[in-house]
Amino acid sequence: MKKLFIILMILAGLLLFGQEDQQTSESPDNVPAVEGNDGTPGTTGTAVIGAVTVDGKNYQQIGLRLDIPLGKLGFGVDVQLLIDEEGNIREEDWDEFEDYLDKIYYIRWARKGDPFYVRLGGLDYSYLGYNIIVDGYSNMIEYPSYKRLGMEMSFETEKFGGELLVNNYKELITDKPGLLLGTRAFYKVWGDLAVGVTYAVDLNEYNGLRDNDDDGYPNEIDRYPEDADYATDWDYYADQMTEALADSMADYGVIDGLKKDDLQNFKDRTSTLAIWGADIGYPIYKGELVGIDVYGQMAQIDGYGWGFSAPAFRIKSGPFIFRAEYRHTDGEFLFGYFNPTYEMERAFYNAATGTFLTKQDLLDYVPALDGFFVGMMFDGWGIFRLSANYQDMTSGDADDDEFDTIKSLTGEFAINEKLIPKLAAAKAYYMQNNVEDLTEWRTPSTVMGYILGYNIAEGTAIYFDYRYTFQDMNGDFDVKDKGETIKTISISTKVTF
Repeated sequence: MKKLFIILMILAGLLLFGQEDQQTSESPDNVPAVEGNDGTPGTTGTAVIGAVTVDGKNYQQIGLRLDIPLGKLGFGVDVQLLIDEEGNIREEDWDEFEDYLDKIYYIRWARKGDPFYVRLGGLDYSYLGYNIIVDGYSNMIEYPSYKRLGMEMSFETEKFGGELLVNNYKELITDKPGLLLGTRAFYKVWGDLAVGVTYAVDLNEYNGLRDNDDDGYPNEIDRYPEDADYATDWDYYADQMTEALADSMADYGVIDGLKKDDLQNFKDRTSTLAIWGADIGYPIYKGELVGIDVYGQMAQIDGYGWGFSAPAFRIKSGPFIFRAEYRHTDGEFLFGYFNPTYEMERAFYNAATGTFLTKQDLLDYVPALDGFFVGMMFDGWGIFRLSANYQDMTSGDADDDEFDTIKSLTGEFAINEKLIPKLAAAKAYYMQNNVEDLTEWRTPSTVMGYILGYNIAEGTAIYFDYRYTFQDMNGDFDVKDKGETIKTISISTKVTF
């Protein structure tokens, strides 16, 4: 009860502090800005009450998210209590130093596009350059089940500029430190003709595996994921009784005879992947209504293959942006390697072989490819927002063990909630990256869902957030069987102030 009292006092203090400041704001998603005394947007926030599923378990959620502006400085806090069916607070959210870092939703200085911008915390979509290496990376893909503390930064002067991306600072304080780090620098060599170089590296892909008790055995193979003393049933019964009795139980098939030593342990294992690239771009036409940029780019994955896109162009006209590229690789290369679903693909369990793989392991099966990419974003007259990207690449001489086609499709559609009475939010999205056949719309790389919000009173709305992911649990190379569709549902009431 003492811990609950302290947490509630923190929530109340943040609420009072947030109400005092009334300057400028960067509003959270689906939360309208509140005007301050000077007519400019002021502090905004939401109080959330509802059900949420975390690590496959249902909780009641009581939370507070604030966006607090202090001139160019702004920060967001995200404090939530998850209460189980017995009325207990989920202690895993409050028992370590990094748990308190989780309460920082973001801290920012300025905004994207300003001469200097930096944001620490949650990153929705991050890009470097023309996206050949980092293309829409997100560290929030598993939120709220798993929170990451990342950073993006950019600066630009008249002649040169730079960008920086960090996925999760919390990885630096683990037993096996690692980090996804990306950076780009560019220089205008003649007029608006700019050349850039990019470097990105994942210092430990195995940090993508979930290991709740930090014993080195990932949750997928750990029968006791919350207890570091045990990883198999044999371990448990040998400790609770005797090793001889545990052996006897295994002989009669009562328990599995696997021991810790029979499992893969990642306590001290690392896997590193680095990519470097270069690009060149020039605005060939800058009109009042239309702007056209041409560019080219290439990248090399250390120890693997390379790829390039050229010719390529981008057209901007009011609310419409269109991109098109010819793409080629010599094999063992994937465009936009660090994409929105990267944290789910970074390292994973292969049920068919009973082993763990990284995204890097898949590069061995990617042949030389040729194809194209097209993408568009459109703000439909303030009525709706639409974005879509499509990649189609094929190989004429792929081996039986290689992919002969690689396709990707992502899209998002949202309706302007201000146009429909009582509507607080309406958005649907779909992502599927680097698959052979898009007719199989459910794959382990698929993330899809929708968000609906309904205003029940002034400043109060009910939100329904549905997200679907898929996992091959039985190793039959599809995700159509029972238990292989992972549905995350969040139903909450939000009070905006």
